[in-house]
Amino acid sequence: MRTMFVSIAALALAACGENQTPGDETPPPLVASCVPDLDGVLTAAEVPVLLDQPLTFRVGTDVAVDVAGAGSGDAVRWDWSEDRAGDALVDQIAVALDDQWYAGSFPGGRFVLAFDDATDGVYRADDAGLYLMGLASRAEAPAGGRTLLPYAAPVAVLRLPLARGDRWTEVGTITGGTLRGLPYNGTDTYQISADASGELHLPYVRFTAALRVRTTLTSTPAIGGSSTVVRQATFFSECFGEIGRATSRLGETNDDFTTAATLRRLAL
Repeated sequence: MRTMFVSIAALALAACGENQTPGDETPPPLVASCVPDLDGVLTAAEVPVLLDQPLTFRVGTDVAVDVAGAGSGDAVRWDWSEDRAGDALVDQIAVALDDQWYAGSFPGGRFVLAFDDATDGVYRADDAGLYLMGLASRAEAPAGGRTLLPYAAPVAVLRLPLARGDRWTEVGTITGGTLRGLPYNGTDTYQISADASGELHLPYVRFTAALRVRTTLTSTPAIGGSSTVVRQATFFSECFGEIGRATSRLGETNDDFTTAATLRRLAL
């Protein structure tokens, strides 16, 4: 049975003046074209797509996490600052679609991000949002069988400009797809909401204007098998893009889950 949850992109690298790094007065390097205004609205200019530029994340698995946060309104605070020795440091790199074996199956796609060790997500972006085109195995003929799952129409996993209170639903339809060498048809339903803003504490850095975006993904095969549900809380900051993401275990029923199957935190 297929389980899929895409990486809502971590594509930007810059510094916001209100962010603080305890014990270090030198801010991270700026992307000159991105100037944060901390107005609570995330625009395309504040999540620039940078190809071939690695972003490093601390990644932990099966760890305790505070998704709900403390406080209300613009004063919510999430403490993700624990320095876990077991976390892996993982580089996230966006690369051009053109040179990939599956490029012809994703017309309109522009760039690729790794979904896992063997699978890529294909995207495009414009001033109105970030769109997922589908998934494909990184290798053209992997030992476990080829995966090629293009959506019939792009799915807006991020709508821009984005502010607290925005919500939407997207449905991605797969017809004639291939999953690990086997035929696959089905639908992926994304329920997405930007529902809170406040302060996110990460190891060695505090973001004072973070926007939480919740996504619930329900994947339903067309024939056989039951639907699967995964929940995700992603945090964005102007000019940094994605700064943190907690993904639930399969079948999680609580939006404010307390154990993350995967926890990603921007490493500065």
